[in-house]
Amino acid sequence: MATSTASNSNATANKKKTKTSTSGKTRTVSKAKPDAKARTKRASAVAQKSAAKTKATAKARTSSDKGLSDLLEHGLKDIYYAEKKIYRALPKMIKAAEDDALVEALTSHREETAEQIETLENAFEAMGLRAKGEKCDAIDGILTEAESILDDFGGSFASDAAIIFSCQAVEHYEIARYTSLVGFADALGLDDVQELLQSILDQENAAHTKLEDLAEGSINEAASEYDEDDTDSHSDDSKSSAKAKK
Repeated sequence: MATSTASNSNATANKKKTKTSTSGKTRTVSKAKPDAKARTKRASAVAQKSAAKTKATAKARTSSDKGLSDLLEHGLKDIYYAEKKIYRALPKMIKAAEDDALVEALTSHREETAEQIETLENAFEAMGLRAKGEKCDAIDGILTEAESILDDFGGSFASDAAIIFSCQAVEHYEIARYTSLVGFADALGLDDVQELLQSILDQENAAHTKLEDLAEGSINEAASEYDEDDTDSHSDDSKSSAKAKK
């Protein structure tokens, strides 16, 4: 029995580690999954923290004073900004798309994006926060590149493939962000927030799969036929040129 007790103590100890912030604060943190009671306690602490925030205290706080709830809040502001930018960018891609199924998929996802913006506002509210976006250089860069690619390939045989190419970059960004945010909400015991964010993540994964199916099903193949025809044309021109020299 003594050996068993010692073994359990060691196992518990292995799941804990001491962490010191740059401000000198030391705290023992556990790697173990929190139980229901601990999750409820964390959720309550996050709610109290959000309620106590003011502009003055937010400015006074240093990076060493911030925790996972602050990172979740930052992530929500980041993706809220991103979704609004994506919503405004989609009409240009829809207008440029030629494949009917692609037009339908992009139109449907724009409607989903509008709903996602509302869902994010509900997530902010569940945390006791005001919905507010924060400039995100990552999505700005992805959308700027998408516009550049559309300028280069719009109207070409590869235009639909180029649109999917750009949209998939957006989807991968969103999936990465929402996957992390769902994990943060889960760790903090914010079940309502987690459920809201998970619903958006499910939609983004479905959109990614839809675009992938369209690309592999017909759009990439249709675009590649131009290259095949172009190669044949160059081959014929080369033969004609060779005969002329003779």
